[in-house]
Amino acid sequence: MSDAAASTAAIRYADAFTRREPTLPGHDLAWLRDVRRAAADAFSRSGFPTPRHEHWKYTNVAPIEKRAFDLDGAGAAPRPTSGDNGAGGGRLLEGNGASGTLPGGNGTSGAFLDGGGAPRLVIVDGRLDSGLSNLKALPPGVTVEDFPRALERDAAFFESLLARIVRPEKTAFAALNTAFMDTGAVVRAAPGAVADVPVHLVFVSGSEGRERAYSPRIVIAAGAGARIAVVEHFLGLDGAVYLDNVVTEIDVAEDAAVEHYKVQQAGAAAYHVAALEARLARGAAFHSWAVSLGARLSRHDIDVTLDHEHARCSLDGLYIANGRQHADFHTNVEHVAPHCASHEYYKGIAGGRGRGVFNGRVHVHPHAQKTEAHQTNRNLLLSRNAEIDTKPQLEIHANDVKCSHGATIGQLDEQMLFYLRSRGIAESAARGMLTYGFARDVVERIARPGLRGPIGAAVLGHLPGGGDLREILQ
Repeated sequence: MSDAAASTAAIRYADAFTRREPTLPGHDLAWLRDVRRAAADAFSRSGFPTPRHEHWKYTNVAPIEKRAFDLDGAGAAPRPTSGDNGAGGGRLLEGNGASGTLPGGNGTSGAFLDGGGAPRLVIVDGRLDSGLSNLKALPPGVTVEDFPRALERDAAFFESLLARIVRPEKTAFAALNTAFMDTGAVVRAAPGAVADVPVHLVFVSGSEGRERAYSPRIVIAAGAGARIAVVEHFLGLDGAVYLDNVVTEIDVAEDAAVEHYKVQQAGAAAYHVAALEARLARGAAFHSWAVSLGARLSRHDIDVTLDHEHARCSLDGLYIANGRQHADFHTNVEHVAPHCASHEYYKGIAGGRGRGVFNGRVHVHPHAQKTEAHQTNRNLLLSRNAEIDTKPQLEIHANDVKCSHGATIGQLDEQMLFYLRSRGIAESAARGMLTYGFARDVVERIARPGLRGPIGAAVLGHLPGGGDLREILQ
């Protein structure tokens, strides 16, 4: 895209920020105004990335840049819902037990993963939906709030954390989110708190009928020795065009453990860009499972820094790109301290003219002796026109380490396909069985059985031939 077009986009976003700044959450906090303005300036200087940027070599965001997304936000009024319990603009919910239905009915790209029983906070088109939320069953020591209310209630907590893990200047999209963040969720676990059930954060977009850009900010903080699991679930109307620009900051204190599950089922015409970064203290553990199924274009940046001894992380993921979908995963693990471990296991599936991208970087710093780091990326091409680009990277500057990486790209086994066909199984179902078999081990790595089944069903629904296979499995 030309410099003139780029500057036009930058001006459009700068004008929108000037209009919105006086109404954004926390606009009366001097420190937050400074953070937002610095982020807006960073974006004005950088503009959107292009394929000339090394980290965006395989992902062209020109379609996002060209669209004049509505940046004016959802406004101050709460979204009206049946069963509204008065939470309105963001009171700390106690929940009313309602399971509800998603806006748009069957037109959405998925359904709730929790079966209606687990603690759940639901954001619809940037506004808290208290009728669909249910936080009655929150474990002791765990609080969940929507972003504006949490900021209003405990500004000091945010001043010590917000934009200090995911730096606004890191990427253009992180800068935009920091400037415009007006929705999202905050999950906090007190020291020693143990959550037996995961907290679900559900974001539904695209039901307003306008091309909106959403900027959810998600903050997860686990106190010393706490154990918590959080699910981020993104849904959207299949025909809606919108942008989810998400930033998640995770702070894991000493000897705490956070399980993070991400299921991206945005509408087929949507754009989904997300940055997640975790900061781990001594002896802390972070486990990530990410599944990317929807959206026309999706990008997931996952960064973990291990700068205290005996910290550990595992990152698992699955991306599916059908039709003309584009799915991109970039991971980065910084081994700064000794005696730390990281494990990555990602799989990709591309069919039609879909394109998948995986770039996994592990950086072992000079003082990070006794590091153990392993990375695996396996990919499956289902058509001649599909494409997957994979780039595993190991940068090792220490000599007492155990590190490995590997990547493969292949196709379905024709002999296995012939065997299944010879047993009377239709070709589409046979291909579906082999494809699901390829994806299944990522699903099986999900630690919680209560999530494994629903996420597996969501994966099956997005696979070519998945409908035929579902009938066989039933």
